[in-house]
Amino acid sequence: MDENRLVRANKNDNSIKIMIAVIAVLSLLIVGLALYLLVFSKNSNNTQNNSEPASVNDDSGEGPASYADISDTESDDESVTDESPEPYSGESQDDPSYVDESSPAESSVEESSGEYVEPEHGWVINYLGYTYLYKGYGFEQFTFSSNIVNKYTDSLNKIKQLAGSKRVYNILVPTNCEFFTIPASVKQEDDFYCASQRKFMNNVYAKTDSSIINVDVYNTFETHYDEKLFFNSDPNYTHLAAYYVYLDYCKAAGITPIVAGMYTQKLLNNQFLGKFFTATGSERVMKNADRFDYFDIDEAYTATEKVYRGSGIVNRTGVIFADTGSYNYYTFLGEDAKRIDITAAGDASRSLLVIGDSSAAPFITFLVPNYGKITYINPQLYNDSIADMLAGDGFTDVVIITYNTYAGRLLHSDLAKLAGN
Repeated sequence: MDENRLVRANKNDNSIKIMIAVIAVLSLLIVGLALYLLVFSKNSNNTQNNSEPASVNDDSGEGPASYADISDTESDDESVTDESPEPYSGESQDDPSYVDESSPAESSVEESSGEYVEPEHGWVINYLGYTYLYKGYGFEQFTFSSNIVNKYTDSLNKIKQLAGSKRVYNILVPTNCEFFTIPASVKQEDDFYCASQRKFMNNVYAKTDSSIINVDVYNTFETHYDEKLFFNSDPNYTHLAAYYVYLDYCKAAGITPIVAGMYTQKLLNNQFLGKFFTATGSERVMKNADRFDYFDIDEAYTATEKVYRGSGIVNRTGVIFADTGSYNYYTFLGEDAKRIDITAAGDASRSLLVIGDSSAAPFITFLVPNYGKITYINPQLYNDSIADMLAGDGFTDVVIITYNTYAGRLLHSDLAKLAGN
């Protein structure tokens, strides 16, 4: 019996020793795991802090069309590309004198000194939508689709149908991104894509009614591009560019143009900063300010305006207003208004209805010597139908003039609205 007790005592001693060993091993594992988690947590925080950029420009949402992803799903025509989702920036109704102070920080990089330095190129999100900047120049992206071409030409054809026997002219004005050279590698890096405006214009011309007279100004702009047809800081073209459009129109309409030498060319501002600057606050654009020249039409010819402003009417003399204040482009016709009636000293047997965006204003100033009456309708501001106006006998000619950027996006719906659709 004593021997059995001894055996049982030895077994109990061994069990206790094993339990103590297991507890010791588990304790060591728990301590080791706690130390590992503590070290890993510190390293993770350090890595996150070190990798956080000084500023973030997140263009991953709706905005500029991707350079790599643009494709046409509605047409077999390789010249046609998708619509750009960003809003039309040339015609914003926001105060153009307002400077968006937050924009530079969104598109800037940080030096080791901690000071922000604006990059040479890239997108800036602002109250106009998206603006692309390249070395002090501002640009609107241009894309289009076969669907847009069809809608735009359908709207043009409807205008012509309402106008009956009147002469209807279609003028598409190319924009700066068509001619300005930006390296392909930079465009791809920034996802800045500009479809061929030449192809867009050809596609539109091919689908318009044969009775519509297309005034093709593309070759004129290509030939005279070095004469400063566009501003660095604004989406609009210059008064000189509008004069070249006027010459091409006169040729198509059988009108004898007034030579530019008849007008005094005057400098309004040698530090003009347009909407690309006021929207982005870009220091590079500010340093690349424009010279704003204009031809003084009023000095040679007399005209009066009846401006439909809101629910009221304002009467004034002239078509050139060099005292418009903060936004120099209002020099042409004085302001953005839904309708302006102009009584001029030109041929009383000819009257003109102009439907167009801001490209129309400087163009119209040159027509004062050629027409007795001109009515300008801004389709972005005019909310009523002009079907009766088109069908009546108040006009001999109708001109639809627009930048390609507007024609490639929203103009078709605004024309349909004017036509009463």
